[in-house]
Amino acid sequence: MRILICALFASLLLALPAAAQVNISPMKVIYVRQGEQIPDFKQRFEIRYPIVDGVKNAVVKRRIESAIDYWKVFDTSLDDDLHEYTWLDSMDYEVAYNDNGILDIELTREGSAAYPDGFDQHIVVSTTTGRTVTIANAFTNIAGLKIKIDEAEQTAIAKQVEELKADEPSDALEFQRMMDEKEYQKNDLGEFSISDTGVTFIYDYGFPHVIQALSPSGEFFFSWKEITPFVKARGPLGNFRVE
Repeated sequence: MRILICALFASLLLALPAAAQVNISPMKVIYVRQGEQIPDFKQRFEIRYPIVDGVKNAVVKRRIESAIDYWKVFDTSLDDDLHEYTWLDSMDYEVAYNDNGILDIELTREGSAAYPDGFDQHIVVSTTTGRTVTIANAFTNIAGLKIKIDEAEQTAIAKQVEELKADEPSDALEFQRMMDEKEYQKNDLGEFSISDTGVTFIYDYGFPHVIQALSPSGEFFFSWKEITPFVKARGPLGNFRVE
């Protein structure tokens, strides 16, 4: 009987869906813009694509590729950047986490017009399903989560104000003015990053280029123990909960 029970238990374990493994490797492509009015220093732009491999399920593979597609994430197109727009200089990526059925990848888009600028976006994907992990499907009690993040933000801002006052009072005044006028709202909890130690919520305050040095870091970290009450047990991050 004991042997039969062990055999049944082993068969059940084998029947459970395993966390898909995904390999991300780089493929660099240098594009040449087409047109007579393009300045020499804007003739080329470089993209390092994240190539997905090691996923046996073709549907899951396509979903992952779609989730981390530069053109979709940044709402642009290769054709436009080859002909109409000359802002783009490069696009790149960095894998922040790739384990336990979760891929966290940071996509970066850099370019220049009057001055150089850049945008980045963390994308968290379930490598088991290929679907993007969002605030809505990973967390619960969103109102409480917003309060928790807001408390961390207010503490960080107060600390930065005091540091600026001690170093350069005029910078402290400018910083406070920008924070009072900022359009940032807690309703947007869309971007976050994960690691073995916890979750980091990420915000862009949109400070003008001339005073970007004063912008808060916009990163608020919570350990898995701290964030567990907000993590859906049956959600894509359920395995990270600390009971």
